[in-house]
Amino acid sequence: MGKMQEEVALKFIGYFRDSWPENLDDPLKLVEDDCYYQSIVPTTEPIRGKAAIKAKWESIRDNYGDQKHDMKGVGSSDRFVFTERVDWTKPGDTWYPIPLVAVFEVNERGKIYAWREYLDGGNIARQMGIPVEQLEDSLTIHD
Repeated sequence: MGKMQEEVALKFIGYFRDSWPENLDDPLKLVEDDCYYQSIVPTTEPIRGKAAIKAKWESIRDNYGDQKHDMKGVGSSDRFVFTERVDWTKPGDTWYPIPLVAVFEVNERGKIYAWREYLDGGNIARQMGIPVEQLEDSLTIHD
């Protein structure tokens, strides 16, 4: 149950395992054109679409530098894939851990159409020594 969905979600996450992918369009090949993404549930507003997701990644990369992750666990059903991992961000000389759970919804065509990340933004802000409002604002794409 959920084997195909797990393969899609893990391939997608795999692009980010050791650093940012060289081409951000490569992982986007695995998502629907109107994919829904919420980077910190419930703190940040969801965004929709490949262009918005790519813009968010570019903003995060520009504001917080390098990233990587350690996968802890995966579970799935016919539609949902749950992953537990520790993401790491390096906005300067120090790596900061970000424990999180991500939920992916993968359709029968093997495309991610929704993706939510559950994490404690306050924990990240405290580690970096910034107000949580500053973190939240930095993760918002401003038109």
